[in-house]
Amino acid sequence: MKYLFPLFFLLMFASCGDKDKDEPVAPPAPSPVSRTVLVYMVADNTLGSSGLDAADISEMVTATAKGELNGGRLLVYRDAYNAAPLMLEITPDGAKTVKEYPDDRTVYSVDPGRITEVMADMKELAPAKEYGLIMWSHANGWIGSPGGNYDNRYRAFGDDRGHHITLPTLADALKGEKFSFVYFDCCLMGNIETIYELRDLAPVMAAAPTELGIEGMPYDETLGYFFMPEPDLEGAASTTWEWYSGRSRECQLAVYDLTAMPHFVEATRTLLAGTANRYPEGITDLQRYIKPGEYCHSYDMADYYSLLGAGSDWHDALDRLVTWKAATPDGIGFLRIDTDRYCGLGSHAPRTSDDLTYRHYDDLAWYKDVVSAGL
Repeated sequence: MKYLFPLFFLLMFASCGDKDKDEPVAPPAPSPVSRTVLVYMVADNTLGSSGLDAADISEMVTATAKGELNGGRLLVYRDAYNAAPLMLEITPDGAKTVKEYPDDRTVYSVDPGRITEVMADMKELAPAKEYGLIMWSHANGWIGSPGGNYDNRYRAFGDDRGHHITLPTLADALKGEKFSFVYFDCCLMGNIETIYELRDLAPVMAAAPTELGIEGMPYDETLGYFFMPEPDLEGAASTTWEWYSGRSRECQLAVYDLTAMPHFVEATRTLLAGTANRYPEGITDLQRYIKPGEYCHSYDMADYYSLLGAGSDWHDALDRLVTWKAATPDGIGFLRIDTDRYCGLGSHAPRTSDDLTYRHYDDLAWYKDVVSAGL
């Protein structure tokens, strides 16, 4: 017995030691980088079927291989044509999958729940001190669906197998998120209704107030601007504009300083409250941001508000909001742009009281907070 007891205790300690040794150790949480940029790419549509999402991802890989991330990380939520969505990380070695989403055809990338899920995944997979957001898809500005949030013919943002999301629903899905910038790599998002609805997301935004060329942004030339110590949206937008104009292509872009929005809102409220005639003659002669042959739901804002009697105070407030703008004389679909009058920001221009409710315009925050003043 005197030999068995020591052996028994020795075996007990050896067993406990092996148990502790075999328990898996969780990997350490990744350290936050300076900035993570997410490209929210909704491409299950004609853009994806044409391979334009793949082309842009290839451009991102090229830029990343040149060291353009500057210590940051680049994620792409990619809902490709006729395929299950993936979260990709773009690295110098290529695009690697960091999350696969279920191939559930009842879930759309324009569903608020999916958008919220992807934002949470961004923070878990690539934590950072700050985040940037690029919205990539088809888009149509502020215009809402005739019925509910989704419609097969019209969209505010996104096109996932014919499903879209309205601005108020998009703003609600992104509520509480904070980005260092938002860049819309899509058509017709450079209007006051859009940037005001999403004003709390970031201090600076960039967008096209008209239709954008189908190739979108040349990421191999612009990606580095998003990873500078201070994101340079003017650099990204001007490089994109030069890329198009250098090829004799149509392009209109602008950059907006959202910190100037409160002053602009107050100037606009004051103007509208003192405007006796909200439906003056000549609205149909204003500079359009929508191509001919379609209902125009976005005109040049400076052109329109000048018709309403805007003075120097209002125009000064607009100049503080629109910090950079550029336009070629030609737009897509035989649209003509007077570059001397181009202000870079679109606006709905109601011609009758019926236009105030057209396509749910009265659901927008810009209508509720500003346009309704003095009505």
